[in-house]
Amino acid sequence: MEKKTRAGDYIISFDTLMLQPVIKDNKIVTRVIERNGEFIIPRKPLHIVRKSCNFYGGSLMNSTNTAKLALGKRHKAPIIIAHDFGIPYIFLPTMSPNAELNAWVSYHAIENIEPHRLNSIIHLDNGRTQQVNVSAMTMYRQFAFAAILEKDFLKKQRQLTRPAPYRDFEDSFND
Repeated sequence: MEKKTRAGDYIISFDTLMLQPVIKDNKIVTRVIERNGEFIIPRKPLHIVRKSCNFYGGSLMNSTNTAKLALGKRHKAPIIIAHDFGIPYIFLPTMSPNAELNAWVSYHAIENIEPHRLNSIIHLDNGRTQQVNVSAMTMYRQFAFAAILEKDFLKKQRQLTRPAPYRDFEDSFND
């Protein structure tokens, strides 16, 4: 698969499966793996995540705080980048989000996680596999936290659509 370099800003979408840091010419750039291809963006993965959160009307800090409310104080918690029609788009970091070599993986794109020596191999839903520099146990943990975050989000969405308790206000005025 040919890797092309794109200039400009990239915004995460439901087709984005993974943001992987790559060292190119002594700089960190991002290999964006999408459902139908991959390319290089001359920005760090964290820049893309931050820009995407802002684009969709939030912020990385707000997404991180929302995750902390659902998961407690967790180091490198998964975050919701955005949501559409009640479907949260969750990305999980492989390391600390501020780490230079942290990769971001879409929770919904993960088909399987496989141990590989001290690292792990992530099987993506487009048939590709990608090795990441963290243990399979860490990736399983991140995946489980993402599932809890999704469950919490969906629970809150149901709260929005619950029937409001009806009170007959006319009776209060007649007292």
